[in-house]
Amino acid sequence: MSHQSKDRPHASTRSVVRDVLDRGPNRAFLLGLFVLGFVVFFPSIRTPYLLDDYLHRAMANGVFPAHRGPFDLYDFVSGRDRALLLERGILPWWTDPALEIRFFRPLSSLLLYADHRALGAYPILLHLHSFLWWMLAVLSVRGLLLRFFSPRIVLVATTVFALSPCHVLPLAWLANREALVSLTFGLTALGNYEDFRSKPSVRGALFTALLFSLALLAGEYALLITGYVGALELFRHRESETPKRRVVGLLPFVVPVVVYLGVRRHLGYGTAASGFYSDPSRDPRLYFTDAPRRLLTLLADAWFSLDGEALRSSTPLWALVLGVALAIVFFAKPVKTALAAQDDRAKRVGHALLLGSTISLVPVLAVVPSPRLLGAAMVGIAAIVAIVLDHAWLSVPPSEDEADEAPALAPKLLHAHAPRGELTAAVALAIGFFHLVHAPVTAWVSARSIQKGAVRFAYYAGKLEKRIAERPDAEVVVMRGLGSAFFLPFAVTRDGAPPKRWRILAHTGHVLATRDDEHTLTLTVPEEASVFPIGHGNLFRTHDAKVSTGTVIVGQRMRAEVLSGGDDGPRKVRFTFDESPDDAIWISETSKGFPETPVPEPGFGAPFDP
Repeated sequence: MSHQSKDRPHASTRSVVRDVLDRGPNRAFLLGLFVLGFVVFFPSIRTPYLLDDYLHRAMANGVFPAHRGPFDLYDFVSGRDRALLLERGILPWWTDPALEIRFFRPLSSLLLYADHRALGAYPILLHLHSFLWWMLAVLSVRGLLLRFFSPRIVLVATTVFALSPCHVLPLAWLANREALVSLTFGLTALGNYEDFRSKPSVRGALFTALLFSLALLAGEYALLITGYVGALELFRHRESETPKRRVVGLLPFVVPVVVYLGVRRHLGYGTAASGFYSDPSRDPRLYFTDAPRRLLTLLADAWFSLDGEALRSSTPLWALVLGVALAIVFFAKPVKTALAAQDDRAKRVGHALLLGSTISLVPVLAVVPSPRLLGAAMVGIAAIVAIVLDHAWLSVPPSEDEADEAPALAPKLLHAHAPRGELTAAVALAIGFFHLVHAPVTAWVSARSIQKGAVRFAYYAGKLEKRIAERPDAEVVVMRGLGSAFFLPFAVTRDGAPPKRWRILAHTGHVLATRDDEHTLTLTVPEEASVFPIGHGNLFRTHDAKVSTGTVIVGQRMRAEVLSGGDDGPRKVRFTFDESPDDAIWISETSKGFPETPVPEPGFGAPFDP
């Protein structure tokens, strides 16, 4: 006994932990995990409306400037009503004339429409609905992984997935709930697909196709699941299958995808002329230009449980490449060793999930990187994290006595556990910290930050509502604003109806406004700035569709002429208004809300700061 304790000092501790974990993700564990998840994501659940939620409220209440039905809440800008949105000021004056932002998500739209109509006055109830989908997504991950791995690995993997920061925004931002809905149906379909491939049947094929169709109707996030389908097929045993059977086996996923993409294209859904989105079906050049940086950013966010603020568009590309390359070098051997220690089926599935977690990122490279895009990728990553932790800390290498009893097997077992020493232990410690400690803390902190920002925005919008209510027919002009100003017109009334006339002149930091005459105002920003942002995150214009000096844009009852500019965008713009702007309500977005800032008198100027 003393000899064994000397050679395996942590064996007894590991045995206790293994005995607990080997009971598997039972009801008590799931209940505890759901309670922990509720605590971690509680700030998200307590978040008021956020960003597009205000637009959806207006759409559901029938007060959005353009009509939207129960299935159209994600149809934000289309060719048929772009001019109307521009005229009302919902879109800023610098909007690309070809801008379209339309997502085909009829099921998620219907769920949100019903929520807003029935419970719109109580956002927390809508967030609890989203939390229910988070619970279902966690159960779908558990159900999928139980088909391949030990209960111990499934328990750890389910925990890693459940507490990932990738769920913060889908829970805080009601409009992003569709990520959880599509993921739940998609993963359930993937589990049924594996059952169908093991025991083919017409019923199994139809049920899988139905589940995946529902996932696609919830949102294009379901396309991420196809990365796992392809990876699982790549690592599947081929000896017992004919080529025809393999092709037929893919039909429950292929047919819904083909039909979905065909209907989506026929109805004109997708995005165009936006720097925030790069639809590969409409602008493949822009998509592939942005893809490398976006992929590296998402990989770093996923594997290190980052909050989306650590890596920005200004982060040098060489730093991203170097960081991801070093991580791969550091993790590669321990991950390979941990997978090699699994049985044949678990080993093949582990490799497939690792590959699938990366392939699943390909569709979301069409949008600016954010942890909210990582739900599907985290399924495979959670499984690999659990396998590494199990191999390094929970499984016990054979004792010398066990090796003596099975000399033929001993070399293989000892080899599987040999690298457990320094490198594997260090990697397991790092991975365990990132995903079991750093991840839930990061999730809570991120959720809290989002909640505080949303509460502050709602408070300041409420104060502005009182001022607008006193002058219901007055035009509202935003001298300078940040991102919040674009959602503000839908937040200043209880039902979401925007003011009759709304205008945003600049989306920037410091700006100098000079009043040339009664109808003319000129805005000037510092040399290194731009009147509106030029870059990959510009929602209303692609980063290569620049507005050069001399450009004149007429609309919104005014004329905007770019007097000077550079590579960073327009620096000086003259606005000539059709009517005197003195009677308008002038505001500017600052750290203290949206204070009223009267326009300068003719011949005078004034600075405006955040």
